[in-house]
Amino acid sequence: MGLFLFLFLFIIIAVVYVVFFHGSNPNHVRPQTLSFEENGETIYRWEPIGRGQLQDIVDERIKTVYDLVNVAAKDCPDNMALGERENLGDNKYGKYQWITYKEFNDKRKFFGNGLVRLGAKKGDIVSIWSSNCTEWLIASHGCYPYSLVNVALYDTLGEESSKFILNQTETEFIICKKSKIEKIMDIKPECEHLKNIICIDEEGIEEYTEQCNKLGINLYSMKQVIEDGEENFTEECLNLPEPDDTCIIMYTSGTTGNPKGVVYSHRMYIAGTVNVMTIGMLPTSDNVYISYLPLAHIYEKMAESFVLYGKGRIGFFTGNVRNLTRDIQELQPDVFPVVPRVVSRLYDKVNLKISQSPIHIQLIYKFCFWAKTRDLRLGRTFPLWDLIIFNKIRSTIGKNLIFMSTTSAPISKAHHNFARVCFCSFLPQTYGMTESSGSGTIQRRDIITMGNVGPPAANIEVKLVDVPEMEYYAKNKQGEIWFRGPCIFKEYYKNEEKTKETLTEDGWLKTGDIGEVNDIGCIAIIDRKKNILKLQQGEYVAPEHLENIFIRCPAIGQCYVYGSSYENSLVAIIVPDFEALGVSLNDEEACKKCAEDPKTRKIIEEQLLQISKKEKIKGFEYIKEFHIESKMFTIENGLLTDTFKLKRLKAKESYKEVFVQLYEKLSEKISKKNK
Repeated sequence: MGLFLFLFLFIIIAVVYVVFFHGSNPNHVRPQTLSFEENGETIYRWEPIGRGQLQDIVDERIKTVYDLVNVAAKDCPDNMALGERENLGDNKYGKYQWITYKEFNDKRKFFGNGLVRLGAKKGDIVSIWSSNCTEWLIASHGCYPYSLVNVALYDTLGEESSKFILNQTETEFIICKKSKIEKIMDIKPECEHLKNIICIDEEGIEEYTEQCNKLGINLYSMKQVIEDGEENFTEECLNLPEPDDTCIIMYTSGTTGNPKGVVYSHRMYIAGTVNVMTIGMLPTSDNVYISYLPLAHIYEKMAESFVLYGKGRIGFFTGNVRNLTRDIQELQPDVFPVVPRVVSRLYDKVNLKISQSPIHIQLIYKFCFWAKTRDLRLGRTFPLWDLIIFNKIRSTIGKNLIFMSTTSAPISKAHHNFARVCFCSFLPQTYGMTESSGSGTIQRRDIITMGNVGPPAANIEVKLVDVPEMEYYAKNKQGEIWFRGPCIFKEYYKNEEKTKETLTEDGWLKTGDIGEVNDIGCIAIIDRKKNILKLQQGEYVAPEHLENIFIRCPAIGQCYVYGSSYENSLVAIIVPDFEALGVSLNDEEACKKCAEDPKTRKIIEEQLLQISKKEKIKGFEYIKEFHIESKMFTIENGLLTDTFKLKRLKAKESYKEVFVQLYEKLSEKISKKNK
């Protein structure tokens, strides 16, 4: 009886809504950018900034990264700052245990003083190799009171890249988890400058002391360094940085060759933090943030700085993504950073749950989803839809959630709308690079359109530059996106050649991405100038580099590697080397049969796997699905240039339907595997 009454009332509400709240086209979205001419070029800025000075400071007391924590500790010493769940053993965790801003500020000063007492000097580079934790922030922020510079290492860099970074930066001190000690000892013979390991963990590290000493490494626990720094600390020990001093070097993993170190000044770092505030939401002491994305990437560092700016709380996940949902439910964050892949998983999970529900639940969900989508587009809200169904969905990742953010790769319109509707959350897309402090454009709270990455951020100006070979022209509001402003990097570390390639003399950063400005001044990413693509999780892939590897397989004659920012895997079009397979190229029918033969597919699969392992390509660079083409790419069919290079745009258009089928096939494989 209760169910029938509920359904009856819902039908009445739905009819009333459709009849009386039909709305009209939205007119509440005002232009977001100001455009003006400079040297014959159109420059775009966020409209409220106008042509005045770009906004790189909000609080005059915060001009360096050191000031972030110091000001918070003075204003709110007893506010909870950093927290981790108590480890109960057997993969069980308890409540979050917190340290205050005063404790955070003191510990980081003591730790930095301990480093100085071990020989660290102003300008020295300190490396950190660890998963996210309280000690990570104590270590990194412990560098700033003494004008030390920190660098982050991470597992996916690989051994060669890690060695390169340690050698290029001449790192003497490395802070790490116990699990990394053996890896560091392995590469020590090729890293002559490395002298000190400071282990975040204390228990059990003595077993490595003798081995480290033989390699010329001093091994300390972080607790030892903090205690020594505390015993000998006075305020006179501090050696504070200036805004233009270097604070961090962020290494970007290159698609080929060695990674490049993006040099950040304190001024640039703070300007990047201010950029985050362009969304129209100022950080407050009430904010609770879940830290799980790698601190070795600028997106996470800027997000956490945003929270520190507002004197909010940062809770770290337990280190295992399988526990992330439980960590979130325990922490109940209101700020939740995501990458598109996380949203797509939530999308799949919720839709699977709905599809398995009774038919009346499915119908209610579909109507509420349609109605709320419509309301958001019209700039209005009806809490009724949330009360009926969406609050329950939101509670699966946190009942207090008010703000999600996404970057690293474009998010599809369907997934973007899904997150805004089902999680009752503002979800801005941001677009930027490590070289632009992770931000360049940011969607604002008052922008409800999708399919774009918003207007320029508060301290960025943008221009579009002609790319005639791809038929993109600034006069048509299309072209390569260039950034300029106080949050732009000053150089690649010890790499003048790459700096000159990327940064113009008058300070413009060439992004390599093709953008288009829409009617309200928001920018959409529509192409990539260079043949480098970005997968859904944010990894960069050089398809030509991979193609040159894969065509070395005896059974492969030609190869076209394809990926999309809306997918997390690579697919390919492969033309077999028919002659190597015993088939004449002149016999079209025999070539077609060979291409369709399951034996040919098996041979190619085996050879792709073998060469991928041999060349040690990364997991996301593996070809997960491919189509075997019986006809060669030629000049005559328009797929090759006169110099026999693949016309990638033409090939993309020719095989667009095939790519859809490949990704559908791959999705079916994954679904079967997960059942």
